[in-house]
Amino acid sequence: MNNAMTALTTYTIGWAGWFLTWHFLIGFPLLKKMKLLHFPFWGAQFVFIVNIVLGYFSINLDYSTELQLYPYVESNAKSVAGMSLAIAVFWVFATKDKLLDHADVLVKLFLWLLFWAFLISVIGTLPLYWVPPGGVWLTALRHIKSVPYFYSLFILASALVVFIYKLAYRKTLAYEISPLKLGTQQKTESES
Repeated sequence: MNNAMTALTTYTIGWAGWFLTWHFLIGFPLLKKMKLLHFPFWGAQFVFIVNIVLGYFSINLDYSTELQLYPYVESNAKSVAGMSLAIAVFWVFATKDKLLDHADVLVKLFLWLLFWAFLISVIGTLPLYWVPPGGVWLTALRHIKSVPYFYSLFILASALVVFIYKLAYRKTLAYEISPLKLGTQQKTESES
């Protein structure tokens, strides 16, 4: 099997797996309720389609070039894991006096997605500790490693979208009590 076939197979299976992952972690009904979730949902599909197309035209790389790509792939996965963990730690310190049992549904969904992004990112780095001696297995491992990275990246984006929805009411509240609006009301009262 050559590099193109390996990439096509891996990213096509990964694309199909994205639908299963979305169904399990988020659910399709939320796409109707939270319109911004369309960005990570369709964004992941776009990335898989682009990788399928690029994989079709890919060439076989030599062993040294493949090995040079691994630090890049691994650093991306570590970045997603680090971001997820940093947000989770911030959340724990910000809400340390509140019980999670009494938290809003969106808060629970946010944390659910955040930890899944972290877990998938960490699990995705595990195959990197085995480096095949070369050939098609080295290329396959790089492509296989990219799939959990894409999943974790777009699940993290989904968690951030859920958090945006959670904070939406605060924007309205902040606008209602903002000095700018109060200043405008004072001008209109003084004019009358």
